[in-house]
Amino acid sequence: MRILIYGMGGMGGIFHRFFENRGYFVKGYDLNPDRSEVSYGEIDGFDVIFLCVPMDEIENALEDIARKNRSALIVDISTLKNLAIPHLERLGFDYLSIHPMFGPDSEIGLSNIIVVHESGREEERVILEEFRRAGAIISHISVEEHDRKMAEIQGTAHFLLFLFALTLRGRFGKAYHYGSPIFLVMHKLASRIINQDWRLYYHIQKNAEELRKEILENARVLDEIMKDERSFKGLVDELREEFDDYRDSTIVLDAYKTTVNAEGIDMLRGYIRAIDSLVLRLIEKRVEAGRKVAMEKLKLNEPVEISHVEDVKLRELVTKTELNPVMVSEIFERLMKLTKEEEYRILGVRKKVAVLGPPGSFSEETALKLVGSRLPLIYQSKVEDIFLAVESGKADYGIVPIENSLQGTVLQTLDALLRHDVEVFAEYESEIRHNLVAKKRLPLRDIEVVYSHPQAIAQCSEFINNYLPHAEIRYTRTTSEAIEMLDDRSAAIASELAAKLYRLQVIKRDIQSLTSNRTRFYIIRRSGGSVNGDESLTCLFFGVDDRPGALYRVLEVFYKNGINLRKLESRPAGTRLGDYIFFAEAEEKLGENIVEEIKKRTTFCKVAGFFRKVDRLDVFTG
Repeated sequence: MRILIYGMGGMGGIFHRFFENRGYFVKGYDLNPDRSEVSYGEIDGFDVIFLCVPMDEIENALEDIARKNRSALIVDISTLKNLAIPHLERLGFDYLSIHPMFGPDSEIGLSNIIVVHESGREEERVILEEFRRAGAIISHISVEEHDRKMAEIQGTAHFLLFLFALTLRGRFGKAYHYGSPIFLVMHKLASRIINQDWRLYYHIQKNAEELRKEILENARVLDEIMKDERSFKGLVDELREEFDDYRDSTIVLDAYKTTVNAEGIDMLRGYIRAIDSLVLRLIEKRVEAGRKVAMEKLKLNEPVEISHVEDVKLRELVTKTELNPVMVSEIFERLMKLTKEEEYRILGVRKKVAVLGPPGSFSEETALKLVGSRLPLIYQSKVEDIFLAVESGKADYGIVPIENSLQGTVLQTLDALLRHDVEVFAEYESEIRHNLVAKKRLPLRDIEVVYSHPQAIAQCSEFINNYLPHAEIRYTRTTSEAIEMLDDRSAAIASELAAKLYRLQVIKRDIQSLTSNRTRFYIIRRSGGSVNGDESLTCLFFGVDDRPGALYRVLEVFYKNGINLRKLESRPAGTRLGDYIFFAEAEEKLGENIVEEIKKRTTFCKVAGFFRKVDRLDVFTG
């Protein structure tokens, strides 16, 4: 989806950053060439155009767009719909009309976005879903209802602020620092709207003319009520039934202190103390929200850690500041860690588990069998990343594939096991059942492309050769990533769990070449873990001199001690051509005397783990 932001002012900038941080192709166009990333002639190359121009420029902007690109979806963000929608209808555009109830320097999270019109295009669903994921509150009302509500919401608030400013004009000058917190907040808000484009507020007030009459009448009524103590008390008691949301209003008022222009060493120190106090209270609020998030994740069986969501958050934050981006990222990573630790505590998660992701992968399916929940899972995109997560302490355990009954050893796991300071302490064997899935039910002859991981493709080669010889094969990093690539003419090879998770049609079940398709997984942890005494297997690496009989001398140790090797493989040592390292699995827990004997006959020896077969991994009490 290619997005053009037409109008690179404040609101255009916020939408540009929002979608760019989420990986979309986004460019900006503006009548001011200094703010344009594309020329007017390139407008026709976009699927979606966000219309982010002042109210008075909407008609001309739409006329310009219509001359170059009538097929794009127009996203109208205007405040008053009766000034924009007639032009969209007249020019025949598909359009999504929304009213974002926030300003250019605001955060989308918890902001209201009102939807007044949808045309039914897929791009609309994607856009609104991104807003939802960012925490926006989406509501739907009609065009007529929207303008009436805006008269009540915006018209009232802005009119009262203008009235506040008009009444107090000339009374304080700049000497209002002794004002109460409520007065100072109102002064700040009045200053905000007075220093923005007056035309916007003029249009809003034109829309609220009838309501202003009601406000003025109520002002006269209120003036009379306030002359009598009992009448005023009765009014307050009546209003309290509706206006009861004063929780944390002190935070709103104290936030004003952060906007003060502090001068002098004593005032500056007080200013910093006030900010620190507010920051601490906001951190407590963040952690409190994390506790609630944890309970929601428990209901939905979602993992505590969702790395791609956190990455987007960090990218958005560093684009909003000129401060050192590395240090800003570190600060917020620590905040996220603090929140996640509290989430894990609330949920009773003692150990975190790194697996290949995203959700829907065969590795996740195995993890769910072992753990029983997504809550402790940390998704990684590569086997190497799982080892790094365990080695660094980000995850307590890692689940990595080591061998498949059709494709043999997973070499990435073997190489990473040699390089990293981790150890194998358990193994688990899982049956792998591949399925052909698609967004809708398709005849095999209509499938033009098949997506999946190279191993999944290889394990289903007979089915592909027999039934899909005409289809193009495209490889992905994971089977679940293949699902993200699907369109109406393609299929993916994935698990049945992934099909359910992403609401896909299963075209054909069990398409693997052999009915008994099994994958063995290692469960790893940082080196130095306790050994229980019931381990019955050992895995190790060793190297030998490049001379006849060197390997035989090592194998002789196993032979003399009656130890069977169920696996023996060689890997390039990475030093020079012809140098190899051997990896072995022994069907016994090797004692110190046997390991010492092996070391005497090798150039190096590394025991990678003592382990046993398990069918459960306890992360909640262990």
